[in-house]
Parts: sequence; C-alpha cells; structure tokens
Amino acid sequence: MSLLTRGVTGLSSLVVDSDKDWLGHLIKNLGAPVDESDALRKQDAVLRSLLTQAGQLIYASAPGTPATLAPQSGDKFLKTGTPPSWADLPASGGFWQLAGQTVLSTSQSIIEVTGISTAFELLWVILMSTWSHGYDITLRFNNDSGGNYDYSRFLFADVFARSVYDNATGIALIAPGGEGSLFYQFQGLIFQRLSNWRKTFGFTWYHSNSANGSNSFHTLQGYWNDLSSKVTGIRFSAGSGNFDAGAKLIVLGA
Repeated sequence: MSLLTRGVTGLSSLVVDSDKDWLGHLIKNLGAPVDESDALRKQDAVLRSLLTQAGQLIYASAPGTPATLAPQSGDKFLKTGTPPSWADLPASGGFWQLAGQTVLSTSQSIIEVTGISTAFELLWVILMSTWSHGYDITLRFNNDSGGNYDYSRFLFADVFARSVYDNATGIALIAPGGEGSLFYQFQGLIFQRLSNWRKTFGFTWYHSNSANGSNSFHTLQGYWNDLSSKVTGIRFSAGSGNFDAGAKLIVLGA
C-alpha cells in the first residue's frame, strides 16, 4: 500500500519510512536490518556481531546456529568435533617435526644430531655436504660401534653391484674418490615402532665428483639390531677427511 493512501487525515499524521520507497517496498541494503525478509542486511548484521576479532573461524554449534572459534597463537591444527577446537601438534604420529639439526660453521670430521626424542616412531634423516676429497663415511646410531648392523648396499652407476654386510660396526657410505669438489646428499628413513624391535632402515646415498665425473648413487637397506634402545643420535664420521663448513644434517620425526 502506498504511503499516500494510508488512513491519515493530514500531513502531520504521515510517517515516512526512509527504508522503503513510496509504494512501501523495502529498499535493500540501507541502514540497519529492520525486516526479516531483508536477508542480505540480516546476514551482514549477524556476521558483524559474530566476527569481533581478527582470525576467527565460523562453525555451526547446532543446525542453523552460527558460532565462532577464537584464533590461537603458535603451531596448532584444527581438530574436528562438536564444537571444533585447536589442538597442539602431536609428539608422534601424523606430522613431521624437527627432531634436531646441525649446521657446521667450520670443516669438521663429524656431523651429528643427538638428543632425539624416543617418542618418535619414524625418523627421516637428511645430509647435505661438500668437501674437497672423496673419503668414505661411516654412519652410526647412538654412536654404537658394536657389530649390530646388518645391511645390503646396492650400487647404481655404469655397473650394478650388490654388497652384503653382517655384524658390521657401522654403515659404510662409499665415496667416489679422487680430488675435486665433491657433493654428498643422503636421505632415508628409520623405522622404530618399539624399542625392543630391530630398527629397520632404508637410505639413498648420492655423490658426485666434478673432477673425475663420477656420478652414482647407492641404496642401503637393513637393520640396527639393538633390541633395547630407540635411535636418539645420528652420527656421520668422515674418517680421514672433513665435512666442509655449511654441511647440514636434519632429522625429522613422526
């Protein structure tokens, strides 16, 4: 009904609704929401009343009932539930965490990470290094030099070869040899579900020599036969040589 046709006896009795046109139709998106049919303005008002803090998340606390989850600081993940919640990253399982890392500031014959948490059931070991002479490297867990390593090494180069080692005192990483700029990259996994299980490992060992063109890689798979301890330390020893400054050893855990 038009405002002009309402039952008024004079201009003093005429009330003008500024949110409606002269035919009484609601003008959308003007001012505060005053009509249930004005969905856009109502939605905007609801959102403004809910979102009072930067970083909030909206969820349904019940069918048709919006609610918000306050932001959190630090490393968290969103845990499903009624209501959803923020949770700390777990100490083990599901997410890679930094278990430890070492970066050499000077050239040294050993690079290692110690103090690895026993909560980890899976370790991912990564080594990146260069040096000026191709010496073999020995890898040990917990600095164990007893005859507790059983493994096979597979060489992939211009020829294929397999070597088997039982009761070894460490894991031998064979270098390309010769002088020149050498690049070493190593990565692989250690599986250690329980401390009284054998620790299974699978590694890939890359190396190249810019001087003699040697460019090959090895895969190594085997066991560490300590049946009472988890791996809490990773040590690479260069024997007669040194890892160059800047060499980096990273251990991730899950």
